Amino acid sequence: MTAPQEYTFARYLSSKKSVDDRGLNKNVWQALQEALRSRNVDRPRILELGSGIGTMVERVIDWGLIDQADYFAVDSQPDNTKEVFSRIPEWASERGFQVSTTKDTIRLTRKDKQTDISPITADVLDFMHLPENAGSWDLLIANAFLDLVDVPLILPDLLAMLKPGGIFYFTINFDGATIIQPEIDPDLDTLIENLYHRTMDERIIGGKASGDSQTGRHFFQHASHAGAQILESGASDWVVFARQGKYPEDEAYFLHFIVHTIGLALHDNPELDQKRFNSWLSQRHDQIDRGTLVYIAHQMDFLGYKI
Repeated sequence: MTAPQEYTFARYLSSKKSVDDRGLNKNVWQALQEALRSRNVDRPRILELGSGIGTMVERVIDWGLIDQADYFAVDSQPDNTKEVFSRIPEWASERGFQVSTTKDTIRLTRKDKQTDISPITADVLDFMHLPENAGSWDLLIANAFLDLVDVPLILPDLLAMLKPGGIFYFTINFDGATIIQPEIDPDLDTLIENLYHRTMDERIIGGKASGDSQTGRHFFQHASHAGAQILESGASDWVVFARQGKYPEDEAYFLHFIVHTIGLALHDNPELDQKRFNSWLSQRHDQIDRGTLVYIAHQMDFLGYKI
């Protein structure tokens, strides 16, 4: 596909589902299944923060993690919550679920098992501090979320939401490597990568530090300081390349979105010659159109509990 004239975040989230599916660490996933099973909770209460359009909800059901649960999906963007209400019923119906909805909940029923999904639009940090959330959750999920926040600041509050023995599953945490091949200009490629990572480290949202380009490796120490025990961890790299000249699913859009995002992040950066940078962006989009661009991002998954 040629580079889009306009981009939507909802389509990006949808397009990266297949990328996440390949990337998520299967050893960590297996450990999650075992840990949740060992809790012997018939109907777990699950909270996902930064839930987007609901792709993780789909995954935990498709991959057999749950057959019934109360699943609360919290995201700060109303358009994402709206998309969950649109997307999940159709997805579930195709899998043989009976679906009923209210203004607050999507109920999925199959073989006498029932899962209630509650999409919620809320600021995640505000939601964390609601009194009713303290010690309330069997499983806390955050996918591609922690590298957007100040982890050492909020991690104790995240852990405080877990029930005794509750577990966390934090996935797709960026860890300092963005690899785009083939090379165009090795020096320019490296400069763009470094400057792009710096925008993550210097990100300020609402007057607060909100990012870390090495979230994955730093999480071990943050977890220790916050009183958390890591049960399992492993790489969850994104690796996107064309098969016989064609990218899987909607992953060409995913790649165009990534290149577009780099362009937005470094627009007017004084350390870049903007003419060379714009040429670099155009060449990357062209490589995607030809099916020659390879994209790799190093990330890490974590499973653990509060000590």
